[in-house]
Amino acid sequence: MKSARQDVVWATAVRTLDAQHRTTTWLRLACIAALWALLPLGDPGERSRVALQLLPVTAGALLSHVHARPELLQYLAHVPLAGCLLGHLTGTRGHAKFDLPGVLEGGGILVASTVYGGKWAVTGYSVDELSLALLAVTVFTWSVFLNVVLDAGYYAPHGSIKFGTERSAGPASPLLNWLRHAIPPGVAMLVALMFVPPWTPTLQAVPLALRVILVLSILSLRLAWLGFEQVLAACVETVCDAEHAARVKEAGELHSTGKNAVGNVLNALDSPHYKYSEVRSLLRNTLVQMEEAIRRARSGSQLSLTDFQPLGTLWEAAVAVLPTAWRARCTLDAEAHELLLGPTDRQLVQRLISDLVTNAVRAGASSVRCSVRSTHAGRALQIEVCVRDNGPGMPPGVLGDPMTSLAVMAHELSLQRNPHVLAPR
Repeated sequence: MKSARQDVVWATAVRTLDAQHRTTTWLRLACIAALWALLPLGDPGERSRVALQLLPVTAGALLSHVHARPELLQYLAHVPLAGCLLGHLTGTRGHAKFDLPGVLEGGGILVASTVYGGKWAVTGYSVDELSLALLAVTVFTWSVFLNVVLDAGYYAPHGSIKFGTERSAGPASPLLNWLRHAIPPGVAMLVALMFVPPWTPTLQAVPLALRVILVLSILSLRLAWLGFEQVLAACVETVCDAEHAARVKEAGELHSTGKNAVGNVLNALDSPHYKYSEVRSLLRNTLVQMEEAIRRARSGSQLSLTDFQPLGTLWEAAVAVLPTAWRARCTLDAEAHELLLGPTDRQLVQRLISDLVTNAVRAGASSVRCSVRSTHAGRALQIEVCVRDNGPGMPPGVLGDPMTSLAVMAHELSLQRNPHVLAPR
């Protein structure tokens, strides 16, 4: 399967097969348990031989069960002489290569199948018991080779890539790709050779229709393979659509945080009433908005600029644009971190925090503490922003000096629809 987003195909296959392995190992262990339960019911003289033939596939099933669970693999690190085995098992994830559990399971089930069918089949089982054994062998075989044909390594892109936490080391070899296509018909032929001819009277008594159905079920591996690749293709389309939607969303936010903010700066620069402090304040506010947008994009947050958002994210962005030496001086009250603000209140609070905190540390304050709380006055919501510091404080008459950023901000607050007051304490 080739795709324009082969990295998505491969990573999806890796994570899907992880979950499938954890599920199907239980199924194969149940099949092995059924075969061991039938052991005492056969010819007493053949029990030792049957047990020996079941040992490889049993070991493979147990090892595969451990392999599918990282929490169990860590215990191998404490087992003497198991270091090489642990390295082998952890190095096969997402790579199409021969691994010990797969070899033991695949080869072991073929060896175990000769107990119930073929020229060397044992006797002593009833028709129902043998039918159950044939079913268990077929289900185990189908499950093992399903993992083989769907191995994520077949979908690995050329070259080494990193996708999230996954790392690829290149695609499977041509030989393995050929073997992958040969598995469904090849295994079906082997099962047919074992189960269809009447090797023993008991096998002949098992309904031919059941034996044929068991053989044909192996061919359904190709259908499962086809269905799996259709799901992978759908995942690629979904990821592409999600990426497009994310880009559109980020473009909208970039328009709001970039174009609008920079436009305000240009308007202030072109104004006949140009004030340096106003431009500096607008630029600082633009930096905070851009920092917040970057953090929101990196975190994968689904919140948009029009949603209510916690104040803590705004504070982190406002502090991040300060010089490193200043950041440690600034703290926000713990209860204010989870305060949710709408877009309008958030913009005003952002401007206040950015200006007041920056002015405080620039004036020499070694400790700046900010608190934000909301109160209700009737049906109206009031937001109070309080910045306390141990600096020299606001100079007398600062709000009356139009050349200061605080006076500009106080003037802008007075122009809002609802009353906003900047009051030094």
